[in-house]
Amino acid sequence: MNTTKIYSLYSHFYDSFFGRIFQPGRRIANELMDVQPGEKILEVGVGTGISLPFYSKNAEVVGIDISQDMIKQAEKRKQELNLSNIRLNIMDATRMAFRDGFFDKAIAAHSITVIPEPVETLKEMKRVCKKDAEFFFLNYAGSDNDIITRFEKAISPIRNKLGLGKAIELEELLHSVSFEIVFNDRVNIFKLCQIIKCKALVHNGKI
Repeated sequence: MNTTKIYSLYSHFYDSFFGRIFQPGRRIANELMDVQPGEKILEVGVGTGISLPFYSKNAEVVGIDISQDMIKQAEKRKQELNLSNIRLNIMDATRMAFRDGFFDKAIAAHSITVIPEPVETLKEMKRVCKKDAEFFFLNYAGSDNDIITRFEKAISPIRNKLGLGKAIELEELLHSVSFEIVFNDRVNIFKLCQIIKCKALVHNGKI
């Protein structure tokens, strides 16, 4: 079962399970983003739109997701909360339909490790954002315990098939695509998730 089909299934109960577990981290991530009036924000893997109420209504927020069923749930939430500053699109994160340098900030919450092509997604995020843009990543990071970490890596193929993500070193992945990490902390229950703020390194005038 591919990622799109898996998350179409998850869309029916995502909020009641994953939402409660990860919501504190989402709130912290939004506070860290410090969204200013008039800024254009991109959320990659917006899912059911569970984070949408946190955004300032004075900012323009665009949420994308490859799952049509997830976007349907997000649209429902948008209408219920009258979030007129939110725009939602069914879109492949590796081929975004936005011009270069459009967004001021971008966030991927619990999505980079479940996207089949994370490197291409990161490159696209850089392309559609301004050179001085800030990027935020919220993701399950696992335990600091070596034994638990080895077990998690061993079951990584199973987690991946269930759409729960691969066991990857997010910091190493970000560095490989020329992101500079400026903030890193642990959040959520038992500090099992990681919130990272970074900027894209500029090489010869290009990010």
